[in-house]
Amino acid sequence: MADERRPVFLAPHYDDVALSCGGTVAALADEGERPLIVTLFGGPPSGKLSAFARDMHRRWGVDADDALAARRREEACAADRLGAEPHWLDFSDAIYRGERYTSDPELFGDIHSSERVLPAALGRALLSFLRARGIAADPIYVPLAVGNHVDHQHGRELGRRLAGDGYEVLAYEDYPYAGDPGGLEQVRRCVESRGSGQSLTRILTEEQLQRRIDAVHCYASQLAVIFRHQGDPAASTEHWALLRGRGRPAERFWPLRG
Repeated sequence: MADERRPVFLAPHYDDVALSCGGTVAALADEGERPLIVTLFGGPPSGKLSAFARDMHRRWGVDADDALAARRREEACAADRLGAEPHWLDFSDAIYRGERYTSDPELFGDIHSSERVLPAALGRALLSFLRARGIAADPIYVPLAVGNHVDHQHGRELGRRLAGDGYEVLAYEDYPYAGDPGGLEQVRRCVESRGSGQSLTRILTEEQLQRRIDAVHCYASQLAVIFRHQGDPAASTEHWALLRGRGRPAERFWPLRG
């Protein structure tokens, strides 16, 4: 039997797809496309928690013992709102990778020298999972890496490699980073360095936008941190979507070159 063609959305973390392009996930689900959301860095800590990771848990309002389970519960809630299937790979979030990233400047800076092989490992794990499930990814959505978070950079590099292997890869504008002060300029720079061709805009119905907002609200542990520059999650998400569609709710994507 031929593999089942399905749109595959790659999220660096639990929440990134719902935040950035949840309306498109909902729209594809409405069209019978059976979207799959794969969280790349969805695994447990690789060792003892750093002080930075413990501080992040404090800011999220979760206990260390329940942090991962809480995040997965939030992801399941959001996927249900959007009509998608959630899955995650067992790679650790950057804050859980020992002492490599112990501050915001490091987290949003250069990738640690020991991690240059990480996109290749992510690619092998992803393709192995898709083959085992009989899924032909078409297309694959990845982060544009607006905001420069190291895990988003890894996700974009994985997308670049997949594009080089012949997959159709579309990069979403990481929200709310793209809506932060200076975000539009970051979008422009990311597109200049990694984009290929004209942007693609997906116009959403009001109901699909609302499902994106509902999915965003599933991530209760993250909202205060994520929207610290944006304000109210629903209002800011709607404002950004209307900006993308010039008065109509929309989400924008950029073809990625290999």
